[in-house]
Amino acid sequence: MRLSTRALASAALSVGLVATVASPGHAAINLTRDPVAFVYAKDHALSLLNSHATDDDLAARTTKLASSPWAFFRGTSPLYYRDLGELPASAYATGGNDVWIMGDAHLENFGADRGADNTEQYELTDTDDAWRGSWTWELRRMAVSIVLAERQQGRTTTQITTDLNTFVAEYEQWISNFHGNSSELTYRLTSSGTSDYDNALIQKAKNDTRLDLLTKWTKLNGSGVRVFDTANTDLATVDSTTRTNITNAIAAYRTTAISPFTTSEAVVKDVIRRKNAGTGSLGRFRWYALLEGKTTAQDDDRIMELKQEVDPAPKQLAPNATTYTGGERPARALEWLSYQSDNKAGWASVGSVPVLVKEKSPYAEDVAITDLTSSTIWDDTIRDDARLLAAGQSAADQDLAGTGVTYSADAAIDNAITSVSGLQSETRTFATDYADQVTRDWQAYQAAYNAHQPLY
Repeated sequence: MRLSTRALASAALSVGLVATVASPGHAAINLTRDPVAFVYAKDHALSLLNSHATDDDLAARTTKLASSPWAFFRGTSPLYYRDLGELPASAYATGGNDVWIMGDAHLENFGADRGADNTEQYELTDTDDAWRGSWTWELRRMAVSIVLAERQQGRTTTQITTDLNTFVAEYEQWISNFHGNSSELTYRLTSSGTSDYDNALIQKAKNDTRLDLLTKWTKLNGSGVRVFDTANTDLATVDSTTRTNITNAIAAYRTTAISPFTTSEAVVKDVIRRKNAGTGSLGRFRWYALLEGKTTAQDDDRIMELKQEVDPAPKQLAPNATTYTGGERPARALEWLSYQSDNKAGWASVGSVPVLVKEKSPYAEDVAITDLTSSTIWDDTIRDDARLLAAGQSAADQDLAGTGVTYSADAAIDNAITSVSGLQSETRTFATDYADQVTRDWQAYQAAYNAHQPLY
């Protein structure tokens, strides 16, 4: 059955795929690895770790990775950080080599949501790969994502060059703005201070309701009690042991949240496993727990997401940078890197599986590169993303307890950027050449997929 499904998907993938675009005047990157073998090893290890219980999601992941260079890059952050260890470091990595980074910076890891103070904002949305390392790792990864996304959307080389220069210049400007003061600690992008596209996401978030989310994932049973809707093909029932483990995890998690639920709010009404979610995390356990909410009414229930955490991709470059592990690492990083982020976020374990626990927000509206349809929208979005990266890295230093960073990150980075034009040139070259490499890696992966080679 699996081969039949994949064969059908392979036929679909053969139509309309992006061709390799060589970068004029640039030498090809030479790396001593087989990308297919590397990704296979990671995914096979996850399959074994989870005793094959998430192999359905791993199969879906292979289809997604084979679909485009953009999807392949999104889903293979460990390969990117492995390659950084072999490639020359940035000439500007002379300061700020030990700051908190989100780890998997790319255009679709940003979006709108309601902040902890009930104000909608544009923010970074994913800290699963958060770790301490060089700011240049983050800047370069984001730049590669810009190249790949713009190529997929048919943007010209000139347009891509302009946007890369804008991204680097905006990042440097805001690092400089934060240097010497503490404004980064309360910096945010709300409806009054963001671009038209990102403000449109904020307005969507304002119009979203909790009942909309509950209607998507749940139903009222014959007794009028809200439960998960098992007719939804993206949901799968769990056994009694897992149900008990999730209930226990919710109880334990309450002690880790900044603003914990009360005992009555945290009563678990139902649990389910979520399938087909994410790209880089597709193949990890992801469970939903339906909580009672503020009252016993059926329309104020909350959906909590419990997401399996593994070693973050940047850890291979700085294995001893921090001692935070499991779900605690991304939960704390979310607090430090994004102002007024989810104050219900915390951590626990489902049995032996470490998890990040967050509310499945009714107000989340993510960036989609297919919505970036003009040069103005690209420019605005890239600027906003650069500002948030700069603000997060600047805040998560000596100014915040627990980060372990004992100096001013913004001062160190600002001092390291001795030439904006030089950093722009270096970043353009790296991003373009590595995007070419990603395209070659994707072609190799797609060939293996079409040949029905085991990929997990």
